[in-house]
Amino acid sequence: MKAQWHNMNLLAVAVLMAVASLGCDSGKEREEAGAAGTARVNEHLPASKGLPFEMVVIAPRQAYEGELSDSVEMLLRCSTPVLPQHEPLFRLNIIWNDANLTTWRTFRERLILDIDSRAAKPSIGVAHNPVASPQLEVKVTARSAHELATMLGLHQERLRDLFVDSELDFMADALRRKYSQSTARTLRAICGHSICVPASLRASKRAENFLWVGTNLNDKDQNFVYYAYPWDGSPFSLAASVAHRDSAMRRNIPGSRSDQWMQTATDRGGLQQTDVPRPLAFARTRIINKENVHEIHGLWEMHNGAIGGAFVSLERVDTANRTVHVTEGFIYSPHSPKRNLMRQMEAALRTWR
Repeated sequence: MKAQWHNMNLLAVAVLMAVASLGCDSGKEREEAGAAGTARVNEHLPASKGLPFEMVVIAPRQAYEGELSDSVEMLLRCSTPVLPQHEPLFRLNIIWNDANLTTWRTFRERLILDIDSRAAKPSIGVAHNPVASPQLEVKVTARSAHELATMLGLHQERLRDLFVDSELDFMADALRRKYSQSTARTLRAICGHSICVPASLRASKRAENFLWVGTNLNDKDQNFVYYAYPWDGSPFSLAASVAHRDSAMRRNIPGSRSDQWMQTATDRGGLQQTDVPRPLAFARTRIINKENVHEIHGLWEMHNGAIGGAFVSLERVDTANRTVHVTEGFIYSPHSPKRNLMRQMEAALRTWR
């Protein structure tokens, strides 16, 4: 996003509103960052290989058709949430289990589909670093192709989370080795915490309980935002989180005119005049790095403008200080693929400490 931080001036581009269903401040901080990571790297194994969000699926040649093929496609080639265009969740390499598998043994993400008529019941096995490091191998065993397809469908969310989290942890570990030290220092001064965002994020704006850091580009633009708000003891909800987000963005991320500011995109198409526009976002509470967090994926837009993109945020409650800390990554990339840009910012949020 090419911008003067007090006078945002971006190239106009239509926003498609479709929701799909790197080290830190010191040596001591580097040790803390490593301890907070996956801790699954084994230095005695060969390094795994694979592009970001690329994986290998090893399947029985004769059975890989019809519903089994469809189940794999739905599981791993579905749209990456939430982007304003379709980009697949993973890039897949489909390999037959009767092939020479030596080349594929050290891939970072591996899904093995196995048909065993003698199996007592269908099962899912998970192995970390079986032959390379870091590596995740998931083996789904069933007695027929139909049973395999059913297992993939029943455990869709669990399996997606396993592979996505594995890739995000890998990217987070890379960021802990090379990151924007100035952002980590500034954030620590604001709230006592630090984070490892890409070193290319340099342009910044600081305000009370607020930090915005970005790459300041017209395309492939990555941004990190921190803000905080008081915690009243209520459980998280998407509506409340969006309200806090829009309030913080309106105050701190203006457009080039006084009637422009960043906000969460809403679904205004096809609604009755009496209906309240719904935010183009979804949320869930989950555990990341042994912390309960409220995770939100959504689309942002410029109020009274024609630009926008994707964002992801994590909300964490500091119960002692009755404060909610919010970290967010958002991108502006109208002309380039967005998945890996967005995923890198999502991985950065996992380096919070």
